[in-house]
Amino acid sequence: QEMEGYYQEKEKGLVKEVKEFLNGQGFVYSGVMLTRVIDADGSREYILTVHHGKIDRLDEEGRQLLMNELEEIVFEAGNCTFRHEFLINQ
Repeated sequence: QEMEGYYQEKEKGLVKEVKEFLNGQGFVYSGVMLTRVIDADGSREYILTVHHGKIDRLDEEGRQLLMNELEEIVFEAGNCTFRHEFLINQ
């Protein structure tokens, strides 16, 4: 129970940090969703999904540059992996 509270605080902080980063990059009011899968051994896989109309309109190089920066925003925990992705509406 105590560990779950710890992770919930880390998760909230991560989403807040991503939103602040995106706001600073001009992607105000981005949709940011963090989902997690917890395995039986307690390891966690996080998927951070980001959506914004301006990201939809970026070329592949622009998206990759933004993704490279987003992938740096994680929290430290030995049993966690992170995957970042864009939700693109064509």
